[in-house]
Amino acid sequence: MQRFRWIAVAGLIALALTTPARAWDAEGHELVAVMAGNELNPKAKQAVAQFAHEMENPEKLYNEITIACWMDDLKKNPAMPYHGTFLSWHYIDLGIAPGDPEPSFEPGDDNEIHGNAVQALKRAVVVLKGGTDPYIKTKAMACAMVMHLVADLHQPLHCATKYFISGGRQRQDQGGNKEQVINGPPGDPTLNLHYFWDQAYRASFDQDTGNVVFDPHVNAAQLNASAMPPNAKLEPNFDQWAGEGNAIARDFVYRDITEAGDKKHCRLSSAYVAKARLIARAQLVLAAHRLAHLLNETLGADQPVPPPPSYPAGPPAIH
Repeated sequence: MQRFRWIAVAGLIALALTTPARAWDAEGHELVAVMAGNELNPKAKQAVAQFAHEMENPEKLYNEITIACWMDDLKKNPAMPYHGTFLSWHYIDLGIAPGDPEPSFEPGDDNEIHGNAVQALKRAVVVLKGGTDPYIKTKAMACAMVMHLVADLHQPLHCATKYFISGGRQRQDQGGNKEQVINGPPGDPTLNLHYFWDQAYRASFDQDTGNVVFDPHVNAAQLNASAMPPNAKLEPNFDQWAGEGNAIARDFVYRDITEAGDKKHCRLSSAYVAKARLIARAQLVLAAHRLAHLLNETLGADQPVPPPPSYPAGPPAIH
């Protein structure tokens, strides 16, 4: 019965993907949740379903798939508890050049306003295993965070940013958000490098116009056919996962774009788009396998998992 329920939910998600949307937040996260859900053992599936029903949103009820979008929903809906918090927990600003700033990987200097995806995942796993955390109040909340952030950490530009000196000060491009793509879809002047990678798994190149376009018809079956990186390890190692994404950003994402006269604009070639699509699909599949492994190890274990020591609170948040 549980298997058919997940298949039905997956079908609804595939249907929703027939309308265009920009995301490694809604469609992308839901695809990871669908693929991971197919690998969960019965105990883990039941736990995820229960936690989904416990999550609060005045505009919708969550299920085993859409719970993966809870962290992004916090950004949009002022009526939700915790709205405006955890914004920096979606990414980690690792530089791509020697000497760039090094963010903290271990919790302690973070709080609900400041922090990064690696610190956040370490906190959330403590709670999933039965520990406590000053910012993550329930196991349901921890589950929603884990289901979202494991996927976020596999989007290369959630693990990288380009630092540079301007006006005598060190600045950064916010993970490609400040680098506009000049040959995005016609009628959409807002595409930047980060947004491109958010949806690169369904990107293609129109040879007639020279523009990037996005295929609205992508489903989990198509992504499951994508090859994972060779020798990929599933065991949770969030530091390593961030390093992998950063290496992709350093060795391809930034290196192979075509500069367009200044540092704020770039053009994406047909070869770039084709390779990005393959990389993004492989990353989504890898994220799903790793998420399933993590949830089975924590929520689906036959014996209770001893809770690890809880992480301390960071400095008081300054809003």
